[in-house]
Amino acid sequence: MRPLFLLFRDAYSGLPAATWLLSAAAFINRSGSMVVPYLSLYLKDSYGLSAETAGLFISAYGVGSILGNLLGGRLCDRVGPVRLQILALGGAWLWFWLLAVISNAWLLAGGLFVLGAINDAFRPGNITAVVESCAPELRPRALALNRLAINAGWAIGPTVGGYLAQVDFTWLFLADGLTCGLAAAFLFWRRRSLPQTSHRHHGDSVRVSPFADRRFLAIAALSVLLLLAFMQYFTTETRYLNTAFGFDKNSIGWLLAINPIVIIVCEMPLVHALRSRRQLPLVACGALLVGAGLALLPLRGGMPLVLLSMLVLTLGEMLWSPFLGAYVSDRAPANGRGRYLGAYASSFSVAFVLAPGLGGMVYDRLSADALWYLCGVLGTAVAIGFWLLAVSDRELAEPAPSSTPAADLLAAATPSKASAETAPE
Repeated sequence: MRPLFLLFRDAYSGLPAATWLLSAAAFINRSGSMVVPYLSLYLKDSYGLSAETAGLFISAYGVGSILGNLLGGRLCDRVGPVRLQILALGGAWLWFWLLAVISNAWLLAGGLFVLGAINDAFRPGNITAVVESCAPELRPRALALNRLAINAGWAIGPTVGGYLAQVDFTWLFLADGLTCGLAAAFLFWRRRSLPQTSHRHHGDSVRVSPFADRRFLAIAALSVLLLLAFMQYFTTETRYLNTAFGFDKNSIGWLLAINPIVIIVCEMPLVHALRSRRQLPLVACGALLVGAGLALLPLRGGMPLVLLSMLVLTLGEMLWSPFLGAYVSDRAPANGRGRYLGAYASSFSVAFVLAPGLGGMVYDRLSADALWYLCGVLGTAVAIGFWLLAVSDRELAEPAPSSTPAADLLAAATPSKASAETAPE
């Protein structure tokens, strides 16, 4: 037990206070994530919209999110990541409250587009500030901590939102806006302790564009393909668990909670243990596991198989997401990091728009099993793509460490003199 304790202790030690503050702001913001998870139900109950029409409304939010990530990335390099977060969160606060009083469906559709743009402009500022708050070798752990905060907030928001929705859907908009305002106030209060980097005075900043970087474009394309598969986990899989396995809504809810719970408990120690490993091969392994986890579902082995599927998929996510984010931030030039991370975050928004419709189309027109096997094929193809990028990046040409992954875990759990003298932040 002592090596495991030391591994967890070292995983959380050594990160700057600014990293913790930024993650705290992300937690406050995400703990109010209530509107988007219940949008489809809100549009059905309050406006009588069909599932197809409601899907178009939700896609409007996704299209706005793409714009918000790209615009947020540009503004991040001009005004600084912390100022951008405060502006985006303050704007989202006011816009959520405005949407609470809209009663026309088509006005709401336009409002959701604007909400997506404002709400997700926060993301590139948050990620950029996190990576700039620490040394490059700490970035994977810093991003993992930020993801932990987001997942912890996500575990709270939809749960509380379910109770508020039973009273009145209006409370979802008010509560979501309130947490945005609280996060903005928190960042404004602690702004002097946070990185205020702005590259607007750099003469070459206007020439920095991620869309002129072919390797980055390949990474973004692979990310979209992987996310098309991964997002089926919380879109079509819920329907499948009900129809194919006969699980009720409560059981499905608990199964979906496995992912954030495992991430909260395990991701930081895992990222710390693998800190000396090359990033892109780890991303490739993660993509392969995401596809494998979804491809297990057609085997229909009951609850044990579903649990195994969830765990394999979550392990894949823990290998893919923090290490790819760190790789992109390391690749980005200092005067264009916001643009790079904004463009990278927009890949999530693109997949958010495409994944539900494409997954539903395969599910209905072919079969559910075809969808899960196709996800497995996508995960494998993306893994091969990232592995080829790693080879071309000459990462695999470097001398490989003599240790094995198991040895890395033991080494990470063994206290060094420096780690023994370092107290957790």
